[in-house]
Amino acid sequence: MRLQTRNQHIKLLTKHADNKGAALAYRALPGMEAVTTQNVAYWRRIFIDNEGKLATTDRAIADERKLRKPLPDDDLGKLPDLDKTYGCILVIPDQHIPYHHPDMLAFLAAVKKAFPIDLVVNLGDEVDHHALSFHDSDPNLDSAGKELEKSLPVLAELHKLYPQQLVCSSNHGSLAFRKAKAHGIPVQYLKSYRDVLFPKGGAPGWSWAEVWRINTPLGLVQFQHQSSNPTADAAHNRCNLMVGHNHGRYGVDYAASSDFLYWGATSGCLIDNDSYAFAYGRLSKNKPIIGCTLIMQGRPVLVPMVLDTEGRWIKEL
Repeated sequence: MRLQTRNQHIKLLTKHADNKGAALAYRALPGMEAVTTQNVAYWRRIFIDNEGKLATTDRAIADERKLRKPLPDDDLGKLPDLDKTYGCILVIPDQHIPYHHPDMLAFLAAVKKAFPIDLVVNLGDEVDHHALSFHDSDPNLDSAGKELEKSLPVLAELHKLYPQQLVCSSNHGSLAFRKAKAHGIPVQYLKSYRDVLFPKGGAPGWSWAEVWRINTPLGLVQFQHQSSNPTADAAHNRCNLMVGHNHGRYGVDYAASSDFLYWGATSGCLIDNDSYAFAYGRLSKNKPIIGCTLIMQGRPVLVPMVLDTEGRWIKEL
């Protein structure tokens, strides 16, 4: 590196934008025959990115190599512009695949056709993992492996329909991580959401995180899987709040302080309530409400899946 002056490095690196071409140019200079593309990448960071400051460059590289504690939601794909203001956000509530409503995909396809959606947020519980539950699982249902096998084609179709989704980490979606923790298995031994749900690769536009915060024309909206009191949590976070988890709640509550108007909303679900997986709710007063939500220009709009007497979608929005 010191066989060339700073200005000589800058001139050569500026002339050759790609590291391979720059390495060949360096090798043509006396005493530089052993220069590699790795050398060039390092020098480019020093002389172009950091104004010749070696210590600054080395600190930045050291910081990049620090061990980060892996988290269950540490699975980010190609993200949309999270600083953008979105006018029409589709909110997909709990699906619990493969125990999802049989008309779920057709319903979501119709929603896509009917509305100018520019962002999709999935509230989680995208898969059910019934056989992995901490509660007793129904012996009439599939094993954990078979359940996952049945889920993969449905997830592939959902991905084809909405190739970019911001997914909220959830109690059912994260069951493998929770089970591993309970039995002393560190997360480093586990596959990521993407590797499990899309084992042949793909879904680069899907990302998982506990919370997503998105700008709308009427202010910030926070998306998360669950909340005991969405309106109170909205006030606490000084933003609007959209949650899932509670299958029997589907609505919006507005509130106001002296400074601003805000809302907390729960988005129902997209489950098949006749499945054995939901037998625990047979005697519950609040039955599942099937549908999704759109946030249009900052205002939540409920889009219920109206069902016939057989529990099938009537195919009208």
